[in-house]
Amino acid sequence: MAEILRNLRRRVRSIGNTMQVTRAMAMVSAAKLRRAQAALASARPYAEKITALLARVAASVPGDFGHPLFARRDQRRIVLVLFSGDRGLCGAFNASIIRQAEQFLAGRGKGAVDLYCVGKRGRDYFRRHGWTIVEQVLDLRGRVDFQTARRIATHLQESYIRRATDAVYLCYNAQISAMLARGRIEKFLPLDPGAMGLKEMGRAATEYIFEPSREEVFAQLIPRYCESRMHAVLAESLTAEHGARMLAMNNASKNCDELIDAITLRMNKARQASITKEIGEIMGGAEALRR
Repeated sequence: MAEILRNLRRRVRSIGNTMQVTRAMAMVSAAKLRRAQAALASARPYAEKITALLARVAASVPGDFGHPLFARRDQRRIVLVLFSGDRGLCGAFNASIIRQAEQFLAGRGKGAVDLYCVGKRGRDYFRRHGWTIVEQVLDLRGRVDFQTARRIATHLQESYIRRATDAVYLCYNAQISAMLARGRIEKFLPLDPGAMGLKEMGRAATEYIFEPSREEVFAQLIPRYCESRMHAVLAESLTAEHGARMLAMNNASKNCDELIDAITLRMNKARQASITKEIGEIMGGAEALRR
C-alpha cells in the first residue's frame, strides 16, 4: 500500500510540473496573439486604401488592364502557397490546413502543382509524401514581418510574369475569432478584378490622366497591392496559430487539473483503506487478546 501511495504522489508531482509548463505556454501564446492581432488591425487600413486606389485606377482603363499579372492562362502549372506552423502543440491548426491542402491537391497530379511552404510542419509533411517544394520560408518565430511578406509576394509575381507558373493559390487558416480558425484557399494570381471589387468600382469610373504612363502607375500599384495582401494573409495565419496554441494549452492545463483531482481522490481512498485496514487489524488483535 505504501508503494502505491508513493507512486500516486509521484504522478501528482509530475502532472503538476506539466501543468506549470502548459500554463506558461498559454500565457506566452496569449501575449503573441495580442501582438499579432494588433499587427493585423494596423495593416488593414493600408490594405483597404491600396485596394480601393487600384480599383479606381483600373476601373478607368478600357478593355484589359495592360499588366501581365491580370493575364489569365490555362492552369497547366500551379503553385500552392501553404501557410502552416513551425511548431506543434497548437491543437488541430496544422492538421486542418494540411487536410485543406490535400483536398485541393486531390484532383491534381504531382507534376501539375508545386508547393511554396511557409512553416516547417506543412513542408515536412508534403516532402515526405513526394510533392515538389519550390521554395520555403521557415522560422518566423511567431512574428508578423512585412519584409517576409514582400519577399514571398515578389517571388510569386516574378514566377508568374516569366510564365514559370500559370496560377498561384493561397492556403491558410483565416481567423474567425480568438478561439476559432477556418481553412481557406483563395486565388492570388492572376489578379481577379471581380474578387478585388473592380467591377463595382467600375460603375462609377473616373477618367484619369496617367503620368508618366499607365504602365508605370500599375507597375507601382500592383506590387504594393500584392505585398499588402500577402502581409494580411501571413498575419491572419500567425494570429490563428497563436489562438490555437493558447486554446490547446488552456485545455491541457484544465486536463492536468482534472487528472490531479482524480489521482488525489484515488490517493485519499487508498490512504483511507490503509487506515481502515490497520484499525481492523488492531481491533482484531485486541479482540484476540480478550479471549
